Formats: sequence, structure tokens, C-alpha cells
Amino acid sequence: MLAKKTNPFWLTLVCVVALMLAACGGTAPTAAEPTAAPEPAAEEPAPAVEPTVAPEPAPEAKAYVIKIMTWHGPDSNTGYYDGYKQIADDYTALHPNVTFEFVFQPLDGYKELLDTQFVSGSAPHIIQMQPWMYGEYANKGVLYNLNNAYNAKSAYADAPRWIDTFSGGEASFAGIRSSNKFGGIFFVPNDSNATMSIGQPIFYNKDLFKKAGLDPEKPPQNWEEYRATMKALKESGVIPVAADNGRWVGWSLGQVGYQFGEKYVDQFYDAKYTEKNRGVEYYWDKVYLALANGQLENADYYDDMLTIWKDYSQYWQEGWTGTAEADAPNLFMTGQAAMLQAGFWDFQGYSDLIGDKFEWGIFPVPVITSETSKFAIGKYGAPPNTQDYGFTVNATVEQDKELEAVVVDFLQYFSSVEAQTKYVGIAKSFSPVDGVPIPDQIKGFVNPSDRATAVEVVGSSFIEWGDGAIWPGLSQDFLMGNISLEDYKAKVAELSRDGSKGYVEGMIGADGYATQVTAAEAKLAEMQADGSNELMIQSQQATIENLKLRLEMMQTYYKQQ
Repeated sequence: MLAKKTNPFWLTLVCVVALMLAACGGTAPTAAEPTAAPEPAAEEPAPAVEPTVAPEPAPEAKAYVIKIMTWHGPDSNTGYYDGYKQIADDYTALHPNVTFEFVFQPLDGYKELLDTQFVSGSAPHIIQMQPWMYGEYANKGVLYNLNNAYNAKSAYADAPRWIDTFSGGEASFAGIRSSNKFGGIFFVPNDSNATMSIGQPIFYNKDLFKKAGLDPEKPPQNWEEYRATMKALKESGVIPVAADNGRWVGWSLGQVGYQFGEKYVDQFYDAKYTEKNRGVEYYWDKVYLALANGQLENADYYDDMLTIWKDYSQYWQEGWTGTAEADAPNLFMTGQAAMLQAGFWDFQGYSDLIGDKFEWGIFPVPVITSETSKFAIGKYGAPPNTQDYGFTVNATVEQDKELEAVVVDFLQYFSSVEAQTKYVGIAKSFSPVDGVPIPDQIKGFVNPSDRATAVEVVGSSFIEWGDGAIWPGLSQDFLMGNISLEDYKAKVAELSRDGSKGYVEGMIGADGYATQVTAAEAKLAEMQADGSNELMIQSQQATIENLKLRLEMMQTYYKQQ
């Protein structure tokens, strides 16, 4: 059992007065935007500061019930809940006065329930959130700022500061700081890793590969090999790839599309907006600007990209447009389809369902090389170098300093090497903490490091970032041959241009970046007056400069028509 390490210092827990200022311009993703909103990245991380001193932890005699909200419940087809519960039980074994209560809500309705709970004052102490949620709730003042905690030493690690125990260190939290007006860190990452290129590979039935005369131990590495594999499977009488009429349309496009157009939009902008690897928030703004200006209506690689995608669809099951998302995996589980794309979060559930019905494995999405298209970049996306999913803390814990200390202590325990090693072994997940081994079963989800180097890939953004009418209607019509390649490109470009204009004009307008800058400057003045630590002040200053430069870029390049 993991015990606390000797630690003479406890972090100073500073109460952040959260003002209800105008929210930042980022919005929740829609069907027309990327599946998950990209995480922004700040200029450069603020310099390190000495660990702060904190009050003693809560007395052992006092009882605490910590509520944790998540979309992973005991009936989920993943091992996440089992992992969470085990670590919570282990912590209770160390601290019998602290117990845990889990609150479950599917992602459908998750935010709506959370909004209601915050309004009523009943939100749990610890809340799992998706990346796009952090900035919104932080700016509303309902989340606890973990900056001081991260800059103090964890009781369960040897590193000088808690933040130093995470892969990528302090720099990997830079984007999180720039995504809220406080310049703070409002979550503890889990089930991800900032320094790995983690993909959504192909699950495949080795028995069906053998039946088709294929070597199951040598899955395809590039797109030409993949095409030959699918052809052999189809000729053997099985469905090569299980598809559906929802998520798969976007996922299949992503397999193909994001192997084209690395840094394609940089050609439209001055180096001051592209140098220093400014990060995803500049990338987003640059793509929106290029779409609004009509500069991405017919990129040189589009014809190859879309032709490959359409050719791919001939290897999906007949009648795929009538297959619901939840039904496609059944084709794979029952041995009717030889391949299915899925994420590592599905591994445990699928493994349990397949059992010993057939032998199976996984392989990375095959790379599109120059053999298939002269425009292909021939590599995978680089590691994000920014933290991802995780757990936030309700700001109300600050009202009880002893409770506050317990919650922070538990999260430090949860993110220790020993606890995380146990957790990922149960959940079959990845850890954001340095020194935690990857479970053998999911090592295949990590893209080969020698090819995982692509950054700011524009790919099929002109489709994915457009109006909702593109999904699934126009895209299905194109894949089914109901509209031509040229008509598809033209209609998608029009919808994307109109949607992007709204975003750009909104950010240039009075309620956009200008409001964010004003709010951030007011917060900086407040922090300086209150004598906040230098790390927080420098982080806030970086946030302000970041917002100003993004506004300047939009004002300089937007061509209003």
C-alpha cells in the first residue's frame, strides 16, 4: 500500500475570488466542428517557483465523504470505473475517515446535469470533464484553481513539485493556462499522456485474415497494403470493415484526411503568427480565417484525399448507411466483419465480449505514402504535448480548509506512480504520470514514434468544421455516388465559409477577444493587488499577450466580403 512520503511542507491554499465576467469565446463542439475541441497552447511556460507552504491535512478523526462525478459507471463496458473505485478504496484503507461516493451520468445529458448542480449548489467535490469544458466552467468561477497545489510538493512523490511528476512537466499545462481568464490549472489529468501519439487503430480478426490467405502476424503498414488486404477479405466472402452511418463517417475521413496538409495554412500568414510553435489555438484561428476568406475551398490535395476516401467506402458492408453506430461493432464481434476501428477505451469491453470466440489483434491506421498520393505527408500526428482529459474540483471546497486539504491529497495520491500503475492495469488505459508503464494490451494504440511527427495538419478541416448539413447528408451522398466530387467540394466549401465567417466576426467583434482581454487585464490587476505569486502573475500576463496577438491576426487578415 502506498504511504505518504515525508513532506515538511504543505501547500498554501489560496482562495480565488471568481468574478462572473463575460465568458471566453470558446464554445462547446457541435456536429459541425471537430469531435473534441482542440486544446490551446500558451506562449511559453512561466518559470518555476519554490514550493509553497500549506496547512496541515485534515484531522484523521473527522469523517469525510468525497463525491466524484463521472460518465463511467459500474455498468459501463470499460474498466475505468473499476480502476477509479480501486484507487478510492485504497485511499480509504490509508485514511479510514475518508470514503467516496460516485455519481454517474452518461455523456448525453452530462453537461446539462452539471449546469443544474452548479446552480443549485449540489455539484460533487470532484468532477470528470472533457477538455472543452474546462475553460467554460473555470471562467464561470465554479472550479478550484490548482495552481498553488501543483507548485507544492506531492506527499506521494519525490519530485520538488507535484506538477513535475506529469509527462511533459509544466510546459504541458501551458495551453490550459491560456484557455481561461485566470491563467490557472483547473484539472488533474488522467487516461491520457501528453508525450505519446495515441491513435485509434484497427481491431482485426486474425482468423478471418488466415481464411482470406493473409498473414495475420503481418498486418498492412501502408495504404496500398491496406487496400490489397481489404480486397482479399472481400473476395473471401467477409465484410472487410464494419461501418456505421454516424461516427464512422467522420472517423474514416479522419483516417484519410489527416494524412494531408501539414502546416498548409501557414502560407497565408506572416511568420510572427506561425513561429515559436504557437500552438493549437493559433492553428484554429488560422484555419477559421482561411476558410472565411475562401482560401481553403479547393486545396491542391483535396481531389486525392476525397478519392481515396470514396474508394475506401467500397469495402464497408452493403447498406452501411442504415447501420447505427451502436450496431457496427456487432458485425466485428460476431465474426461477420474482419476489421473495426476503435479507441483504447473500448479495449476492455471488446475483449470481454470477444472472449475466446476468435483470435484478434490491433494495428495502427496504415500510412498513406507517396505511392498513393504525391501530397501525402506519410506520417502520424505528433504527441500533443498538452494535458487532456481529467478531473476538476468544485470551488466550494475552499469554504472548508480541511476538506480542501483532503481533496487535494487524494488527487495527489491518485496521480502517484504506484496508484496510477495499479489503475492503468485495471482500466487498460494510459497515464499522464512519468514512470507509469503502458499495459501490454494497449501498446499497439501508440503510433510509431519515428512517424509520429506531423503538426498542424489541416487535412479535411474544410469538411469537419463546416455546417451541420455536411454530416451525414452531403458526405453520405458523396460516398454513395449521389453527387460528384466537384459538387461535394463546392457545397461543403460554401457551408464551411459561412460558418467560419460567423466565428471570425464574433471574435473580432465587441464581445470577442476585446472582452476577453479586458477581463484578463482586470484579473491581472486584482492578482497584483492581492500579492499573488509570481507564477500566476506571469501566466496571466502571457494569457493577455496571447489574446492580443490572436485579435491582431484576425483584424489584419480577415477579408470581409
